[in-house]
Amino acid sequence: MRFPDRPVVRRRYRRTTTISRRNQAPAPDTPAEDTAAEVRRLRAENAQLREAMASRPQIDQARGILMADEACTAAQAWEMLRYTSQHTNIKLREVAAAVVAGAAGPPPPQPISAALRRARARFRARRRTAERKE
Repeated sequence: MRFPDRPVVRRRYRRTTTISRRNQAPAPDTPAEDTAAEVRRLRAENAQLREAMASRPQIDQARGILMADEACTAAQAWEMLRYTSQHTNIKLREVAAAVVAGAAGPPPPQPISAALRRARARFRARRRTAERKE
């Protein structure tokens, strides 16, 4: 209920957050558990880095193929690969492998080739608009 003769007062309350022991991560029981967890994390990171190093040459080959086909820069070829990977929900290294395989033999699978066509069309449209502005 409002009273016409009284002014409206709005009160603002500040929220404060306190960290309680319930919000904190549990401390390891022993230093050995902490060390074992760190070793597992480092091994997983090492495996991931090895996989990245192994797939890098194939990604560079795919970039080179796109650069030759589209007369674009390395960054633009990377953008086409990234766009294709994100819009097909396929890992970039798998897209690169399909592009490299498609250069010498049959075309890449349908989802990859369709997304790659869209990426190339986007690149060409951007290049045309940039040429018009000049």
